[in-house]
Formats: sequence, C-alpha cells, structure tokens
Amino acid sequence: MRQERSHLSAPGFAVLAVLSLLFAGPAHGADQETLDRLEKIIEQQQRQIENQQKTLEDLQNQVEALKDRPGQTAVESSGGRPAAVEPGNSKARIKLYGQVNKAVLFSDDGNDTDTYLVDNDNSSTRVGVLGTISPDDRYEIGTRIELEYQTNPSNRVSQDDKRIGGTDLEKRHLDLFVTAKEYGKLSLGWGSTASDGTSEVDLSGTGVVGYSSIADMAGGQLFYDDSTDSLSATAVGSVFSNMDGLGRDERIRYDTPSYRGFTGAASYISAGGGDLALRYSARIDAYKLAAAAAYADPGSTSNSVDDSLAGSVSVLHDSGFNGTFAAGRRDHKTPGRDTGMFFYAKFGYRADWFSLGKTSISADYGRFSDIDADGDDADAVGLQLVQDFWDWGTEAYLGYRFHKLDRSGADFENVNAVMTGMRVKF
Repeated sequence: MRQERSHLSAPGFAVLAVLSLLFAGPAHGADQETLDRLEKIIEQQQRQIENQQKTLEDLQNQVEALKDRPGQTAVESSGGRPAAVEPGNSKARIKLYGQVNKAVLFSDDGNDTDTYLVDNDNSSTRVGVLGTISPDDRYEIGTRIELEYQTNPSNRVSQDDKRIGGTDLEKRHLDLFVTAKEYGKLSLGWGSTASDGTSEVDLSGTGVVGYSSIADMAGGQLFYDDSTDSLSATAVGSVFSNMDGLGRDERIRYDTPSYRGFTGAASYISAGGGDLALRYSARIDAYKLAAAAAYADPGSTSNSVDDSLAGSVSVLHDSGFNGTFAAGRRDHKTPGRDTGMFFYAKFGYRADWFSLGKTSISADYGRFSDIDADGDDADAVGLQLVQDFWDWGTEAYLGYRFHKLDRSGADFENVNAVMTGMRVKF
C-alpha cells in the first residue's frame, strides 16, 4: 500500500519525540527501554538525512556535467522520455530532416487508362543532415548531405514501364559552405547552382502537386498517335521544360549578402559552364513578393542546350489570393534549330477554412514551343488542391493535368492525368 507522507521533516520528528519524553516525566513511566527506542529512532532519521544529502549531491553533479557539454541537445523520444543527440564535433549543431511523398497516379492517353503507385516527383522522397558551426554571430561554416530515393517516380512511369521499382540513391546535396554576414556565402561541392529554382518561384501553396515543371506529375506518359494507331516514342516530359537553369551539379557558387531584398549569385560547374542569377524577396504593405531570374550556359556538360534565360515571379496577398508567372527562352546547339520558349501562369487562393491548416487551391496554364522539335506547340492546363495538417506535418493533395501536343505529321491524343497523395515531413 502507498504510505501517506508525514507533514514533519526527519529532524522535526526527532525533536518532537524528545520533547514528548521530557514533558511526560516519571508520571508516564519513562525507563531505559523508552530511551533506547528513542535513540534508535534518532539514528534512523540521521541515516535518512545523510542518504538524502548524497542523492542531492549526485543530482547536482549530473546537472553540472550537462552544462559543460554545449554540443549536446536534449530531445524527447517517442516514449516521452528525454534522450540526447550529440554531434561528433561538440561545437556543431545538427539537424536531421526528410520527407516521404507517395501518391496514386491515374493516366488516360486517349486510347487506354492506367493506374500507378508512385513517388511524387514534384517533391520527391528524401532525407538529409545539416551541420553548422558558428564561432560568433558573423560567421558560419556548415555541411549538407541530402539523398533522394524513389520507387516508381511519377515523372518516369509509362505505359511500357509501369513498375520501375527502387532506383539507386540519388545525390541531391554533398556540400560544404562558409557564410560571412558582411561578405556573403561561398559553397563548394554537389548542390544547387546559382540558377537552380529560378523558374520555380511559387507562393501558391500548391507546388507539391503542380507548378511550372509540368513533367513532374506524368512526364513518362507516351502520347498516342492516331495516325499510326499506336503509342509514339514521344513522352510528355520531352516536350515540357521550364528551362530551370543548370539544376544541381558539382560546382563552386557565391551568393552576395542581401541588399534591400536583392541577392545575386554566380556559379561555375565542373567540366565547364556557369550561370548568373538575381533574386528578390520582400513584403510590401499587404503583399508578399518573390522573384528570380537567371542566365545559364551549360557549356560542354550539355550536347543539346547552348544557353538559356528564364525567371519567375509570385505574389501573395494577405487575403489569400495569389498569382505566379514564369517564362524563358533556350538556344539549341543543333544548327538551324528554332529557339525554344515557354510561358506559365497560375492563379490561386489560400484559405483558413479549417483549424487543421491552410487550404490552397489553384489553376494554371502553360504554353511550351519548340522544346523537343521545331514546330512543336505543347499546352498544359492544371487544377490543384492542397490541405495542410499542421499538427501532423502532413499535406494531402489532389491534382489534375491536361497535356496537348501539336506536331506536324502526327495526330496525338491528349494525355489526362490525376494524382492524389500525401507528403509527410519530419
């Protein structure tokens, strides 16, 4: 049984026992036996006091030891018990992050329909570790290791290859960087070039299921050609490109400090090629604004692209209404090829309809010309819905995409695709 706690401390109990004996006097028959019992009680209380004192000293020593270990970060384990994460370098801070993004893709090529279980390539499954050391508030040095692993990527599954399975680990970032508050940031290794992402600025909240990179949803789907009554060799992904610079590569990159919302960047990639980019981010009254533009020259790293110029801008109003626009042009290395061009527009609304999190809806349209072959005109229309679940770190989404390709000498059916799934971040 659980014993009730006394309201008196151990010393108070002993004093009370002595006083009781003194006041009792001979009338209460005090004798040697009573004195012996009292002496034993006092000895027991003294031992308890000594044990309590030792426990307090041990706890104090543990607290002081933790204070002397600045590299250790306390976290809470899944069972609610405190745990510890300690980097190899006691001066470093580490962050483990990642996400899993799985979906069901339905596709109709005008002749047949198919269903695929996919990894959503709009924002692929990945895991990363970010480590930083800051000797003071002016300087920081860090490393970033991020890897991607996809099964049945949504941009690669096709009518001829419905089960791609697990692909190899794909490197996204194997990078180190040094940041100086007054001088900017220098990065070295495999990572984003200066132009990466400049065609993909998007404040709509629906990018997880649809944005300017049209091919991410169903890029592997083949167009059905009625003139031959068979699947063609032309995939959706080959005729839609948002010309998003040089992507990720082995590079050295420099970013300037921010000045009135503007930052510049330049990078040189291994084996030749480079790019320049300018970004802008600001809040103006009730508007949040973000924009980027870049010139990219892949040099000898591409056999088909000579250079490209592209950019994007997105505006979000406090009411939730938003708009996004992207455009670009590309010169090809093949003599006589027409210049490839594209433009893309999206309009959306972000609402607080549910306490679970933001609800974002949008519609977009894009025209892509002379990307895969001269004379090509490819059109894309999309609808997107994303529901945030903030307490769960989760987004549920539903997207629709219509793809149309006009090409001389062919009669392609339209490709319709629907994708629904969830992205869970940690």
